Amino acid sequence: MQKNEPAIAVIPKPLSMKKESGTFNVSRTTVVAVDEGVPELRRLADDLSLRLRTATGFPVPVVSKSGSNAIRLAIVSDSELGDEGYRLSVSKKAVVIEAGKPAGVFYGVQTLLQLLPPDVEKSAVTAGPTWSIPCVRIEDKPRFPWRGMHLDVGRHFFSKDSVKRYIDMMASYKMNTFHWHLTEDQGWRIEIKKYPRLTSVSAWRRESNGDGIPHGGFYSQDEVREVVQYAKDRFITVVPEIEMPGHSQAALAGYPELSCSGGPFKVGTDWGVINDVFCAGNEKTFKFLEDVIDEVTGLFPGAFLHIGGDECPKLRWSNCKRCQDRIAGLGLKNEDELQSYFIKRIEGMLNARGKRLVGWDEILEGGLAPNATVMSWRGIKGGIEAAKSGHDVVMTPTSYCYFDYYQGAVGEPAAIGGFLPIDSVYAYEPVPDVLTAEEAHHILGAQGNVWTEWIPDYRHAEYMATTRMMALSEVVWSAKSRRNFEDFLRRIIPHYQRLSNRDINYRVPTPLGVGGRKIILRDTVAAITSPVPGATIYYTLDGSDPTPGSAIYSSPIAINGDRVLKASLQFPGSRMSNPITTAFLTVDPALNGLRFEYFEGGWDFLPDLRIITPVKTGVTYDIGLGGVPTRGRNYGLVFKGTMTLPADGEYTFFLLSDDGSKLFIDGKEFINNDGLHGSVEVSSKASFARGMHSIEVRYFQRGGGQDLGISIEGPGFAKQLLPPRLLSLQ
Repeated sequence: MQKNEPAIAVIPKPLSMKKESGTFNVSRTTVVAVDEGVPELRRLADDLSLRLRTATGFPVPVVSKSGSNAIRLAIVSDSELGDEGYRLSVSKKAVVIEAGKPAGVFYGVQTLLQLLPPDVEKSAVTAGPTWSIPCVRIEDKPRFPWRGMHLDVGRHFFSKDSVKRYIDMMASYKMNTFHWHLTEDQGWRIEIKKYPRLTSVSAWRRESNGDGIPHGGFYSQDEVREVVQYAKDRFITVVPEIEMPGHSQAALAGYPELSCSGGPFKVGTDWGVINDVFCAGNEKTFKFLEDVIDEVTGLFPGAFLHIGGDECPKLRWSNCKRCQDRIAGLGLKNEDELQSYFIKRIEGMLNARGKRLVGWDEILEGGLAPNATVMSWRGIKGGIEAAKSGHDVVMTPTSYCYFDYYQGAVGEPAAIGGFLPIDSVYAYEPVPDVLTAEEAHHILGAQGNVWTEWIPDYRHAEYMATTRMMALSEVVWSAKSRRNFEDFLRRIIPHYQRLSNRDINYRVPTPLGVGGRKIILRDTVAAITSPVPGATIYYTLDGSDPTPGSAIYSSPIAINGDRVLKASLQFPGSRMSNPITTAFLTVDPALNGLRFEYFEGGWDFLPDLRIITPVKTGVTYDIGLGGVPTRGRNYGLVFKGTMTLPADGEYTFFLLSDDGSKLFIDGKEFINNDGLHGSVEVSSKASFARGMHSIEVRYFQRGGGQDLGISIEGPGFAKQLLPPRLLSLQ
């Protein structure tokens, strides 16, 4: 690349790309040329013209004949390109985008926009940049036909305009399937004219997880049509999800006669799996669902309708006379086969209307419907089973595709738990090695899921989804041989400025070498690095969040005594990263410390660790996971020591863990935070005398995310992590 030529940072990475010397400069004489015989191409030309006019202030008219300084959009006959492939050629005099279908032209335009300066994403004229496009030849097409993103609007409702923003973000990175999760226990979000209580009752709940704040909303059918057309204009197919037979309490709140018990019910207010589901033995259930399907299929022209099928408890069915009569009458073996009957009957309704059924991998239980497509989320086993039996599959395993999981430190921001950093998303391979080439053809692609139990607003959803979606876009679009994570990290940097210009919320990588509590015995230094070159690191030592006016890191920082170090980084044009906090805490080995015991095993609840022989024992200085080496999953810990409280009075203790834990003070259970769960904090308060008290914490970790911490609030001081200086071996 010659000096001053713009860098090329296209995401997802094209199939082939050859850089040439020079640039094409958008100017006052630039036109967009298009064949008037293809109406959809004219729409794409008009959209491109508007984007360029808005940012540059140049007229950029759409013309029918190509001349000099033109950006030409063309449909060509070339079977190699398929339905979504394109060729993009940039010379000093012209830009040409060719494709076999309008979708390919659209994707070529997205690449072209990424070749322009980031200010092309601004919504007002920018006078500063030279509007240069590097000369290049690109030939590109996707690896998979299903490049999906999911959005749960059942747990938290997002406006029509927010959904459109989500679709815009998808389109920019060549994602083509929007999975719209429209119904849940906690809310029904789509107007069904035949059943008005679905929107007057089922769309509203009195609170969310005990917050006391009413929540709700729904999309009218006109709004649904508007969103579907908006997506279609961006070559995105909308797949609606209507949950059945489980996750249906909101519907039952409006129509309790469709349940096994008859109700009454309230729209769900807590997260998790609820036992009340559609009654599989009641013909009214199937009449209701067929009516719903009639209206829904009329709104969504795509081939698929998602029926959920996941997490359906069988408790009510096992105690329901109508369900048991249905099992007996059909000669079914059990409730799993009753669910299979339910799904197959719904599939018949969909097939009769020219639609294909897709469901979560639980639809495999009891026998798969003949033409069903499986969405494999509980790992990859369900996808393998379905593909081997000749069924199409969309891969979306939790460990790679659940974007509601943490992508950084706990609380950054609140999440359901788990841990899914961007490098894990990028490393995902949708086609399992165990499949033959013929079976692998059934893997349609992959999808990122954004469940919103802990995501109350759209900005939060954007933050969780944006950069991980960009990584996934390369997984599902780019050739496997073309993927390289280090190269991706380099290419994503200029996209931060593009996202900022569009006011899209996103995560910036955080500094390395900092975070958590660090026990020190003497003065030390703190070294900080950036995960990607090119960032400026800002830091403070007074506990305040860094700003662009804070000290800039250039060499290791001297740490003298107890200090709180906060560090953030920023790339050119990006927002600041979330700050990473390190508390340096000085201890005296002669006075401070705790005994720990480390165990290995898999448990769902805390076992009696007192009767199990520990694998390892030793001394540490803090109650947490930072100071004890573990194997990372399926283990237990016990911390024992003495805690010295500074004054008489009331103290509150907070025990946070993922998975289960218990706190004992003076030999008595004080907090129970047991069981398999994400990061949950439980508190308890009591009066204590000044002086020494025995303390013991028991903890286990089964899989997924892991976390452990104990905080204290007492006379004269606010809530804080339990200081190691209060702990001793006595």
